[in-house]
Amino acid sequence: MNVGQRPQVTLKVMGYALLDAVGMLVFASGLMWLARHETLFIPGFPTGTGTAVLTVVAGIALMVWSAARILRELAIPPRDREQA
Repeated sequence: MNVGQRPQVTLKVMGYALLDAVGMLVFASGLMWLARHETLFIPGFPTGTGTAVLTVVAGIALMVWSAARILRELAIPPRDREQA
């Protein structure tokens, strides 16, 4: 990619960004339960400390995975994207 050239945002990148946002919501739900013992969006979820810890870990994992995929997609040059 040349200096000053913007990376092309594709549907794949937008999908990964959506998964990243879902990971943030999952993470926030678990963290809210751990901090205040209150649910964030879904009543009754998480149900306890174990579920909240699992939710936090799953949210972090989803955010890291999707951010890595976004960076990987943006690093692929446009001419090589069709072959990948």
